[in-house]
Amino acid sequence: MKKEKTQNKNISVRGAFRIVLTGFVVMLLVAVFCAVYFSAKMEQVSETDSGTYEIYARHYVFITDDAEKEFWNEVYAAAVEEGEKENVYVERLGENLNVNYQTEDLLRIANHSSVDGIIFCGEGNEETVRLIGEAVQNGTGVVSLRQDIEDSERQCFVGVNSYDLGLEYGKQILELAKLEEMRNPRICILADDTMGESKQNLITFAIRDSFSDAAQGEENLPDIEIRKIDTSDAFSAEEAIRDIFIDSQNLPDIMVCLNSVYTQCTYQAAVDYNRVGDIKILGYYTTDAILEAVEKQIIYSTVQVDTGEMGSQCIKALTEYNESGYTSSYVPISTKIIGAKEAEELRRKGEAEQDGS
Repeated sequence: MKKEKTQNKNISVRGAFRIVLTGFVVMLLVAVFCAVYFSAKMEQVSETDSGTYEIYARHYVFITDDAEKEFWNEVYAAAVEEGEKENVYVERLGENLNVNYQTEDLLRIANHSSVDGIIFCGEGNEETVRLIGEAVQNGTGVVSLRQDIEDSERQCFVGVNSYDLGLEYGKQILELAKLEEMRNPRICILADDTMGESKQNLITFAIRDSFSDAAQGEENLPDIEIRKIDTSDAFSAEEAIRDIFIDSQNLPDIMVCLNSVYTQCTYQAAVDYNRVGDIKILGYYTTDAILEAVEKQIIYSTVQVDTGEMGSQCIKALTEYNESGYTSSYVPISTKIIGAKEAEELRRKGEAEQDGS
């Protein structure tokens, strides 16, 4: 009896040993298989990644505020395209970050990052001037974009000449004054609160000069008011512009908008307050919504800025400075007046391109 129990016990031990051994072998095989599979995948990923890395000759950063996204998207796209030709990586600093940094903060980050060039559009305050000076002292080229940073050490300003812009608006105001038989038209120019006094004065002088050149006489010179608008966000701009329409006793005859945000807020307020036709609107830039408003004559005309030229000229100026140590201090950007006919043509062209794609 004892012998049978001993045999049974030995059989149980051997069975358990076989199970453990089999389990160990299976685990070892699985481990080997996983190791081989993981190694193969890593090699595959490594081969794939090796084809995505590119080495650029220089690194430029593009810094703007969050307003006028469509406008800046076009400028940045053109800068990237030109950068690829020059073997330059153009980074849009501050994009896709959880924190909404001010342009001064982004400029400070660029200085600490030792980039090869900075394209900057922001407020020309003392801190900005100081940071631009710091970048230049460290050998970094700086291009101020659209709005010049006065008294700074920037190498180049790329933008529309303020006097020429004023002349363009002046021609449109003259057309409206004749068309509507206006005497001493009241003009309200919507400008952001960071605009320098010199730019304001140049635009105002150019509008007045347009009337003088047309021999309108002193009695027909326009009454021009520059209304500063808070640039912190689109909602503050919308509120400030609506306040103008609410004050029905002091409505201007013509409103001149110096950026795309003010243009869209102004024509929307004209529609909401039933003032279409009562106030003539001169806009800036050519979004689909603005072109539609021009075509419907809610906006009399708008200024089209060559965003492609603006973006590419920034890269060319920085590259020239890096290669030769100098560049042009000012690069003008061309503009064009878009009326109802031109707006219709541009909209049809845009729709045709979308259908084709």
